[in-house]
Amino acid sequence: MSKEKYEELRRKRFREREERFKKEGKRIREQNLAIWQRRWIEAAKRKMQIQAQPFLDKKSEQEKARKAIRNARMIAQKIEEQLKSSLYVPEITKKIDEMMIEADKSFDLKEYENVVKLSHEVKELAEKAKLEVSIKSAEKKRRRKEEGRYFYCIIPCNEEKTFGNLDMNNEKVYTIPYRNVAAVVSESPMKDYELTEDNMKRHEEVIRRVMEEHTVVPVEFGTVIQNERILKHLLKKAYNPVRECLRLVDNMVELGVKAVINGDIVFADSEKRNECATNILESLNNRAKQLVKSGLFSDRLILNASFLVNKEEINTFSNEVTDLQEKYPMIKLLYSGPWAPYNFVRIRIGAEGMQVSKNG
Repeated sequence: MSKEKYEELRRKRFREREERFKKEGKRIREQNLAIWQRRWIEAAKRKMQIQAQPFLDKKSEQEKARKAIRNARMIAQKIEEQLKSSLYVPEITKKIDEMMIEADKSFDLKEYENVVKLSHEVKELAEKAKLEVSIKSAEKKRRRKEEGRYFYCIIPCNEEKTFGNLDMNNEKVYTIPYRNVAAVVSESPMKDYELTEDNMKRHEEVIRRVMEEHTVVPVEFGTVIQNERILKHLLKKAYNPVRECLRLVDNMVELGVKAVINGDIVFADSEKRNECATNILESLNNRAKQLVKSGLFSDRLILNASFLVNKEEINTFSNEVTDLQEKYPMIKLLYSGPWAPYNFVRIRIGAEGMQVSKNG
């Protein structure tokens, strides 16, 4: 190829390349222009929508806030139901209540963003509360296996239930069931409880609370069992006599009556004393299922008895005591109860295990 032809060919290729560059540049400019036009149109549309629908957007925010506060209230109610018997997270549940009050106020003030924010915080606090309860419950369960059980009574019950934090250590009182009976206990260190007025009062308060719902066979004051496993073993060994005692006192309570000679009366005739005491005893026994006479520890005390009475007959028995008081003005009738049937059935733990005693 001659030099002239080579130069001409080179110039032709150079022109073709420039032409391609121009076309590609034009195509890119047109493409960019189309992109910017599309973006401008979209931005204009958004601006028009914002300008044209401010009230709709406000309504949407209000609906979103309403939904958020409704969900938060459901969460708060649910966590309150789940944790109502828990003493682990009172600060968190109190905080949730405060936040719900604040959310209601914010909604009334149309501060919808704050409502949504508070609803999220309520949800987070609820999850935190459940986690803390779960952790502390697991720790409590582990500790329960190692601690003793203060033993109050046995009731006819086949399920686990609680009676509140009533015991002498402000611990929860609950049941440990075996078949269709249950021991009523609370967690306690292994120690001897002094027979003080305060301890006796707390012990009796627990028994009275349980008696509101169940027939009870009381256990001797100050009875502490080493652990739950041993207690269940004792229930198993004494199951039949326990069931027999529960049948004896089913729906029954103990009522006590003492007859004391008035201080300004001299009751010298022993036969009349005995006759008076016998008449009172027979009249009250007609209103009772059973009676147990106790010792006379005073010269003026002519009657000291406990009566096993059906719960539905307590008023009838009380009216009989009132009538007898009017009939025998020379006698003062000291009436007490209702009590657990201590003088008719009782459980004590001894060297031979659970010893169940009954009168009748």
